[in-house]
Amino acid sequence: MPARLNAFISFDFEGMSAVSSWREIKKDSSSLQRLQMLATDEVNATIRGIKRAHKHVGDITVCDSHAAGENLLIERLEKGVYLTKGSPRNYYMVEGINENYDILFFIGYHAMVGTKRALMDHSYSSSSIYNIKVNGKYVGETEINAAVAGHHGVPLGLVSGDDQLIKEVKKFFGAYVETVITKYGISRHAAKCRHPADVQEELENKAFKAVKKVKKLKPFTFKRPIKAELEVVQSLIGDVVELIPGLKRVETRRFSFTTKDTLEFYRVLRLICNLGMHATTNLT
Repeated sequence: MPARLNAFISFDFEGMSAVSSWREIKKDSSSLQRLQMLATDEVNATIRGIKRAHKHVGDITVCDSHAAGENLLIERLEKGVYLTKGSPRNYYMVEGINENYDILFFIGYHAMVGTKRALMDHSYSSSSIYNIKVNGKYVGETEINAAVAGHHGVPLGLVSGDDQLIKEVKKFFGAYVETVITKYGISRHAAKCRHPADVQEELENKAFKAVKKVKKLKPFTFKRPIKAELEVVQSLIGDVVELIPGLKRVETRRFSFTTKDTLEFYRVLRLICNLGMHATTNLT
C-alpha cells in the first residue's frame, strides 16, 4: 500500500440510491436540494471508508460530473477534500486525473446506452450519442472514464449504481473492483431503491476494502491505436460533426475514427457531444 494514498472520486447523479428520473434532479425540481444532500452523503461515505482504510491519506479529489458539475454541496463534504465543479472541462468526468493518484472511485454511475431495465441509461450525451464502440466493443461512461484513468496508471477500485450497471462492471473489470448496488431497475425511469442509509454504510465498507487491496488492482486500458465507431441520435448531428477532421461518415448517423490513445479519443468524443448539443439546441 502506498505510504501516502491519493484518491480520485468521480460522481454522477443518475446512479445514486434515491433517484429514478431526470425530472427529479432538474434545477427547478422541488426535490433537487434534498437529493443533492443525499448525493453528498453518498460521496462522504466513500471518503470515510478511504480515510478509515489508510493512515496516511493525501489528496482526495471529488469530481462533480453530472451535467454542468454543480450538484454536490461543498459545505457538507468531509473536511480536507478538493471539489472539482463547473464546466467546460477538457476531461469532464475525470478532470485532473493523473499519475499522482493511486485509486479511482465512481459513485452514482449508470449503465451504457441501450441497457434494458437500466436507470436513465446513456453514454455521455443522451441528446447526441446513440452508442459507442471501442475496438469492436460497446462501451459507456464507466469504461471510457476508467480507461482515461488507466492511461495514467490509476486503477478503478469501486463503482456504485443500479444493478444493471453492476452487471456491466463485473463483465468489463472482473471481481477485483468493489461494487455497491444502489437500486434495482424496473424500467428506464422506475426502480426499487435501497434505503440511503444502507447504501451509505455499504459504500463506506466497500471503499475501505478497495483501498486495502489497492496493490492488487490493475489499471484498465484500451488497446492502442483506438478504433472507434460512434452513432449519433439524428442526421442533423451527423451533418455537424462530419466537419471534424479524421471522422469518416460511414452512414447517415454512424461514424468511424482512429486515435493514437485514450486521451485523444476522449477529446474527440467530447467535441462530438458538444457539437451535437449545439445542433439540437440552436439548429432545430
